[in-house]
Amino acid sequence: MGSVSAVTPDGLQVGALIAVNAFGSAFIPGTQQFWAAPYELGGEFGGRGWPRNMAPLSALHPFEATKAAGAVPPAPGTNTTIGVIATNARLTQAECKRVALMGQDGMARALRPIHTPVDGDTLFVLATGEHELPEEMRPLALAALGSIAADCVARAIARGVYEANK
Repeated sequence: MGSVSAVTPDGLQVGALIAVNAFGSAFIPGTQQFWAAPYELGGEFGGRGWPRNMAPLSALHPFEATKAAGAVPPAPGTNTTIGVIATNARLTQAECKRVALMGQDGMARALRPIHTPVDGDTLFVLATGEHELPEEMRPLALAALGSIAADCVARAIARGVYEANK
């Protein structure tokens, strides 16, 4: 379980609380470095950084961690990453859905592979309505909120895995 938050200079708050039991790995194959390393703030998941001289991403097998001899193939529904994104923004139901959709990008930034047939990956969004997004720039403000949410999801996943492996 990992949680993180972010606050913009104008007072928009975004947090993510994520429970991780993914089939995919949070670690870059052959390392103890996180896929989410570029999003880390203040060493929150160990400050391990990005590997030097890493092979191109296309050369990395997404199932490296599961290729060990004797590995048991997963069954459908046995893994999931589930969580909540919370914000103080005032959002409509459709806008919450958009933020959840954008937040899924954070899962893809932190876990490889994601959304497999054996995962039940889901995000929910809660909005308190205390922070009004600027109406004249609402689509851009919503896009920024979703991007921050995705970063928070990636960070929360790595944070949870880091804390579980300490």
